[in-house]
Amino acid sequence: MDNKKIIARYELLRQCARGMAFVALVFTFTVGTLLSLDWYKSGQSITVRSEVLERALANVRDNPQNQAAVELARELDQLARHTYFNSMTFRQNGMMLLVLGLIAAAAGFGLAWRLGLQIPDPRGIVSANPEKGDKLAVRALLGAGVCLTVFAVILQVRHSPATKPVADRALRAGLTNKALTNGQQHVCACMLGPKKDELMEQWPNLRGPTMSGRTAIEKAPLKWDGTKGSGIKWKVELPASGSSTPAVWNNKIFITTGSVKARRCYCYDTESGKQLWMTDIPDGTKSAEELPQVTEDTGFAASSPACDADRVYVIYGTGDLAALDHSGNIVWQRYLGRPENSYGHASSLTYQGEMLLIQWDQDEDAKIMAVNTKSGKIIWETPREVGLSWSSPIVMTSCDKPIVLVHACDSTWGVELATGKKLWEVNAVGGEVAPAVTWEGDTWVAANCYSRMIAFKLKPGADPEQLWIWEDGNLPDVASPVMMDGLIYIVTDSGEVICHDLKDGKEVWLKEFEDGFYASPIIAAGRLYAVDREKGVFRVFETGREGKEIAVNPMGEGVNATPAFVGESIYVRGSKHLWCIVGE
Repeated sequence: MDNKKIIARYELLRQCARGMAFVALVFTFTVGTLLSLDWYKSGQSITVRSEVLERALANVRDNPQNQAAVELARELDQLARHTYFNSMTFRQNGMMLLVLGLIAAAAGFGLAWRLGLQIPDPRGIVSANPEKGDKLAVRALLGAGVCLTVFAVILQVRHSPATKPVADRALRAGLTNKALTNGQQHVCACMLGPKKDELMEQWPNLRGPTMSGRTAIEKAPLKWDGTKGSGIKWKVELPASGSSTPAVWNNKIFITTGSVKARRCYCYDTESGKQLWMTDIPDGTKSAEELPQVTEDTGFAASSPACDADRVYVIYGTGDLAALDHSGNIVWQRYLGRPENSYGHASSLTYQGEMLLIQWDQDEDAKIMAVNTKSGKIIWETPREVGLSWSSPIVMTSCDKPIVLVHACDSTWGVELATGKKLWEVNAVGGEVAPAVTWEGDTWVAANCYSRMIAFKLKPGADPEQLWIWEDGNLPDVASPVMMDGLIYIVTDSGEVICHDLKDGKEVWLKEFEDGFYASPIIAAGRLYAVDREKGVFRVFETGREGKEIAVNPMGEGVNATPAFVGESIYVRGSKHLWCIVGE
């Protein structure tokens, strides 16, 4: 082949490489422009609030009976959250495309430069020196890529939640139990406390004794009517607002309320509904810190209390954690600091033996911690860097050792119950995570709106095995799923009750209703109970693949809090009353 043809071929290849580089450069410029516009439009706010939404929420606070205002605020809130997370996803993907575009442009100019150097006969090359320009372009693009990467790292560090380093605690081996025999010096506080059989007869947590949404009771009310009073043992007017679930132990019911003026714990008698006592929980701050801002839905008493035979444990959106005896006396109190949270702290307490688990996923000083129920002292705490969440920790006890599942956006941890040691991390669901996970046997499932539903199987000594992902249809925004006998049940804030197959995640049946659900569904006596948030209509279904609705029970008022099932009664916290349902 003669020299001219070789030169022509090399020149053609070089022009192709330069063309590819210019296309990549234009692509990079376009992506950069779109990212800049998105950043300018959305701003650097780490919350999902807006002036329009704030005005809508203020209007609701001033006119709580205005249903149109309530619906508008709810729609704006959901739209704001959806828009925010779409923007975050766009930014993350855009930064990746920007870097890839720069790499492609640099590679194109670099190839053009190298081809220019490889032309075999320099006598055929014109006097112009385009190779020098290509070489300079490569260096400029590489420099821009380095600067962009450094800028991206700085942004990530600035807008990631800060976590203070925490030294490993000496108490992480457990507490000494003086009642043990010689040779048994250390035992986890989680192994103390009430016997399992006794615990199963109570309602010590948000979703029952196992925090799974299932209860072992064999009898539960089936039919009642709150509007007519049939099947209702008693109802009492609630003194203040709050959306936390009642905790029940023997003949006592405990609820929490919260407002700017006061945070309180109330105790009622299960037989009569009589108020036994009320205790104010003082603000634990010593420096007169301002109360955190909270939304109307969340308030200061969204976190459900926990209880045992001796005490009730409460936590509020002010950062105050306290233990009271069954007479209403404060035994101990801890101040955890003001929560830095765009809606307000809502994660509920999880009771495990003589241990309370607290998920403190805030903008700063985020952590998961265990507190001793007897003294209020911290047994262990493990720092986290996962962003905000409103989910509650769950303890799985059916594996080789108890594991705490701590659930947040794009990060679900498995934590050793006795020590707080992080065992593994998986990416389960994204978005604003409020629903907790559910579990049965060695399998756990997570679901969140605008994201997906996913199932994992625990394997002793190894990371969980992902079973499947389901990304179609609606998923819960607040309510946690429940599973039993190979089926998963979810309720959504748009008014759907849906059953999925645990084998592959596919939908088995779906029922649509007018009003949405915030309260988590509960399985009791082999039946599925779901109550909506607008009118408080309890719908009861047979568990299984048919989805047969066997009862519709109106309450006459909305219900946000998950009901408590104890003995043959259901205790319901409505928007106006506390109810005891026994059925007909």
